[in-house]
Amino acid sequence: MNDLYIYLLKSSAALALFYGVYHFFLQDEKFYKGIRFYLSSSLLMAFILPLIKMNFEVAGSTNHSNIVLLLNAINLSSKANESASLLENISTTQLITGFYAFISFILILRSVVRICKTQKIIKNNPKDEFEGQELIKVNEDTPNFSFLGKIAINNQNFNTESFKNIIAHEKVHVEQKHWIDLLLVELTSIILWFNPFVWLFERAIKQTHELLADEGVIAQGCDIGQYQASILNQIMGIEVMGLANNFNCSITKKRMIMMTKTNTSKNRMLRLLFIIPAIAIALTLNLKCTSENEALNEKTIIKPGTQDNSITDRKVFMAVEDMPQFPGGNEALQKWISENVKYPAEAQKNNLEGRVYIGFVVNENGVVDGTKILKGASPSLDAEALRVVSAMPKWTPGMQDGKNVSVSFTIPINFALK
Repeated sequence: MNDLYIYLLKSSAALALFYGVYHFFLQDEKFYKGIRFYLSSSLLMAFILPLIKMNFEVAGSTNHSNIVLLLNAINLSSKANESASLLENISTTQLITGFYAFISFILILRSVVRICKTQKIIKNNPKDEFEGQELIKVNEDTPNFSFLGKIAINNQNFNTESFKNIIAHEKVHVEQKHWIDLLLVELTSIILWFNPFVWLFERAIKQTHELLADEGVIAQGCDIGQYQASILNQIMGIEVMGLANNFNCSITKKRMIMMTKTNTSKNRMLRLLFIIPAIAIALTLNLKCTSENEALNEKTIIKPGTQDNSITDRKVFMAVEDMPQFPGGNEALQKWISENVKYPAEAQKNNLEGRVYIGFVVNENGVVDGTKILKGASPSLDAEALRVVSAMPKWTPGMQDGKNVSVSFTIPINFALK
């Protein structure tokens, strides 16, 4: 579940980054098709980029021979009752997840209601046709809109001077399939509803759609002044649903300004290339920088029979055909360490936490020896982790070529104050 939260946070950060590029470099430009592509692709990239895993290894001082077979991490709490702590963590996680799912469900329900409401309007109202385009004649309380290839026109607008302008405007929405962008931003708002930049994206996309439609109408030879008057006559109305394009969009002032603005030069279209550094920065959120010391965080895949060269006084393997087994298996090992570790009082007093890596050897008799700190957190935590691992009971020894052999391990122990 933590991975899901991290993914959503990374997606949110990428979305904020992409919106920043739009806000500072693109929103006042007139290459609307390029801006539309940028906004829509940004929504998609916000979900795709966090899935790309990147590793960057930095050379460190630790010798590779210190990296041995890594056992599962063991998480320890300073609370006496570990089971109660576990239940508390589960309860908190479930509460957060439940709240997130509840809000998402409400937004899904809202979208379904909007779609059903719009489909009902399209189905229950009379049809007409104009220049090969099917029109839905709606009552006075419903504004003009287009939805999935359908155009709804208010009865009051039929046979008026602005009628052709309204049809031309809505046909641009239909022909350019603006509903795809609206569906994408609707889905994004359901998933990332907690991110305010999602709602800014929705406004930006709707504004770009209206500017594209305005540009299409004016390109057909419509007088700008007459067209602006048509828009002003339509500003009083209510929105049918978020997945529909409305002629009387609320972003009227911006549209008026952009209609009379000089076309953007081709050189300024290069501003779209700001998406490249934006993607690069977004990818750094996935960058995992590890040194050879930190490589202990990863499980090492080793072929059976490989020896641990860090131990020179005897023959010790890193992996064998039959690996040593703690009595009862890995789960029993984690339980035994959890029950026997005592969170150091000094560490609690100084609010010390961290992960300690302990290296040890299970010799040919199953006895644990050669314990050592491979990567420490603090002296008190290191000492306690070393004490517990050294006190482990006998294991079933490992075997190579039918003989008992010594095998080295590394076990990470997480100390956390809760």
